[in-house]
Amino acid sequence: MEKKVREFIIENKLIEPGDRIVLGLSGGADSVCLFFLLLALREELGFTFFCVHVHHGLRGEEADGDEQYARQLCERYNISYSSFFYKVEEEAGKQGCSTEEMGRLLRYQCFEKVLNEKNCNKIAVAHHMADQAETVLYHLCRGSGLAGLAGMRPLSGNRIRPLLCVRKEEILQYLIGRGIGWREDYTNEELMYTRNRIRGRVIPCLEEMINPASVEHIASCAAILAETERYIEKQAEAAWEVCTETDDRGVMLRLAELKQQDIVIQKQLIFMAADTLGKGRKDLQAVHLDMVLQLGEGRSGREVWLPGGIRAVREYERIMLTGCTANPVESGAVDVYEKGEFELPDGSGTLILSAPFPVEQIPRKEIDKNEENIYTKWFDYDKIKDTLQLRTRREGDYLEFSDKNLRKKLKSYMIDSKIPREQREQIWLLADGSHILWVIGYRISEGYKIKKDTRRAIRAEIKWR
Repeated sequence: MEKKVREFIIENKLIEPGDRIVLGLSGGADSVCLFFLLLALREELGFTFFCVHVHHGLRGEEADGDEQYARQLCERYNISYSSFFYKVEEEAGKQGCSTEEMGRLLRYQCFEKVLNEKNCNKIAVAHHMADQAETVLYHLCRGSGLAGLAGMRPLSGNRIRPLLCVRKEEILQYLIGRGIGWREDYTNEELMYTRNRIRGRVIPCLEEMINPASVEHIASCAAILAETERYIEKQAEAAWEVCTETDDRGVMLRLAELKQQDIVIQKQLIFMAADTLGKGRKDLQAVHLDMVLQLGEGRSGREVWLPGGIRAVREYERIMLTGCTANPVESGAVDVYEKGEFELPDGSGTLILSAPFPVEQIPRKEIDKNEENIYTKWFDYDKIKDTLQLRTRREGDYLEFSDKNLRKKLKSYMIDSKIPREQREQIWLLADGSHILWVIGYRISEGYKIKKDTRRAIRAEIKWR
């Protein structure tokens, strides 16, 4: 496998002589494998590397053992080592995002910190071929465009992914064949997380029922799409000069020139406009691009809001895209029919809803933290009577505050909770008819809490943009 990874590194120009690399070392099989591969290749390729471990404060003694393993591994091979400790759940609550997203942000913050302190120029992460397939499937199911389907790049900014060319099985064989141990993280097996379900259920099903080489083929397709995207980007750069203008307000798309471009280039120009506005394209899906282009067929004054706070408005013979701090709250509601991801009507975030779980399969600690976690909640699935909706408040909304079905009007609850009047119309609710399951950011109704007689439960999580 060393030869395979070496050729991949050289082909994609991931490492150059003199590079100083920060390696994220969790202690798991993937990062430990990358540690030993870099160790084997550093003299030949002429680079230096440093290791960083981030303790998320989530798994008690098991996580302590991960940190100890990573530190001892670096000491044994005389590799510079830095470790960081965070209470990720607390940080996620402060920032209004999921624990998973907060952990990722903090990891890369730590990597960048050491990169600057050690005068490094690259960050190495241990994503492999199955991670690539998982990413592509996740983006496909979310409705992503070409960029999402191209998956992760071997080289992206200062991040390198030398293991994208190998399968998980190859990583394990490499470690086992050399008698190298690693640490296991049981949370990677918990099926309440979307990516874990893709990894643990969808991919094995594809390999068993469709093609044993599904992962390799998906990863290969992602590489082809990445090449295609690079070509489209070059063509769009030329079209940008013809079709757009920028000023203090934002980016203007001239409709006459825009419509002369192929539809693929038109959509790429919207991505580029998002980049120019400093909003990025991460959460822009195919449906959002179509919404912008449809403005070109409507009357002047029509507008749409895109994720991340981008406003697109038809102004006579052009479409103007501007960056805003927030969207106005819309009066519409989003029906939540089944498990999946549902965007809030104002584009400020996404509700991620799990499939119903038998309550005995849910880790007890997850339920115990139901009151503590601000943006992640569990509900008794069988108590839900109607189609769930994401919406703002309406006349007649109420919550239950006791096992005896004691009700309180939502308006009274907001007054008692001293929620400012101007904020009450902007708070998102998860509603079952007029019964409010969850005042998002505040509390849930007693009527939907998990109790001794609960058979099935669902998990709801808000990810803010």
